[in-house]
Amino acid sequence: MTNLDPNSTPRNVTRDGGEGATLESVSALPRRSILMIGLGLLAGCATTASQTARMPGPLWPDPALWSSRTKPTAPVTPLPPPTPTLAGVISRTSWTKGNPDTANIDPMLPVKWITIHHDGMTPFLATDYSSCASRIELIRNGHRGKGWADIGYHFIVDRSGRVWEGRDLRYQGAHVKDQNEGNLGILCIGNFDQQSPSMAQLVALDRHLRVCMLKYKVKSKCVLSHQEWASAKTACPGRNLQSKMSGIRRAIA
Repeated sequence: MTNLDPNSTPRNVTRDGGEGATLESVSALPRRSILMIGLGLLAGCATTASQTARMPGPLWPDPALWSSRTKPTAPVTPLPPPTPTLAGVISRTSWTKGNPDTANIDPMLPVKWITIHHDGMTPFLATDYSSCASRIELIRNGHRGKGWADIGYHFIVDRSGRVWEGRDLRYQGAHVKDQNEGNLGILCIGNFDQQSPSMAQLVALDRHLRVCMLKYKVKSKCVLSHQEWASAKTACPGRNLQSKMSGIRRAIA
């Protein structure tokens, strides 16, 4: 009988067993036997045809399940996409697996200011990738320990001249008290009361400032150090970087 189940696997006719052996044995029978078998096969086909109406239908999937797979789902409102990382900037996913606390963060307004910082921690002279990534993660964890949503700065410049992505620019930073709206924060790793920024660090800072000023249309007079904000009571970015701020502004003007 022909297998009518659409989900079954057809059996192959082979020469060394199964249905193939049956076909070979037919060729060895006498003519009269072959005729009798032929009549029997015809009877079998007739019987199969007469029984088809009583055979169960094929087992298709449940219509309800099938329709649930093909029906379009309700559209989901996507989250705002991450700000594309600027060319040459190391993505934050390269140095941390931590995500910002989006329930405790404000959206970034159009950028109007850029503020320069140092981290003010112990002096830092390392230039290798791993040490710099660890230093940035240490800063992020310190800021999270204060109850902040994420690392406070949007970009970090290390002593080898690499620029790292910090807080996504979708979000307002946390780096100048009461002056974070529209204020892009750039941190230079190190304590510049106790050490000097490296030449590679200063060159990278200059280059990145130019990129950000051009992209966000920020004028040089709106590039400040942390201590230059009237509301700030701090020595940041340290005397050895603060002494270079006038030259930095002249260069980027």
